[in-house]
Amino acid sequence: MRFHIEVVHPERCIGCYSCVYACSRHLFNIIDPSKVAVFVRVNGTLANPFTVITCRFCKNPECALVCPRGALQPLPEGGITLIASKCEGCKTFDCINACMIRALALDKITNLPIICDRCGDCAKYCPHNVFKYEEMK
Repeated sequence: MRFHIEVVHPERCIGCYSCVYACSRHLFNIIDPSKVAVFVRVNGTLANPFTVITCRFCKNPECALVCPRGALQPLPEGGITLIASKCEGCKTFDCINACMIRALALDKITNLPIICDRCGDCAKYCPHNVFKYEEMK
């Protein structure tokens, strides 16, 4: 089942990283905060201590447009999918840098981009309802 996922209450984030751990477990069957498609970044201020970032599922994703091999393919409902056989794991970080909200990261072992597959686990395991998620039709 795939979900539409959106960060709707970032002010509720307390930095527990439950979303990060759930994402890593779903995508890689391990707990590794460097292997995720959702990010909790520390801002260093008491007024706004954390920023939660996940793919916004753009209709015309810049990350896919800059991929020289066409490894990142736009999806009709927004967002991207990875054709791993086309990805060379380039060192230019074009796709990573093209995402203006920095919601894309490279797997440090494979050099492949880590793509959100809309499982919804980040939202399901968030104890503070930072995310809104609903089943896609």
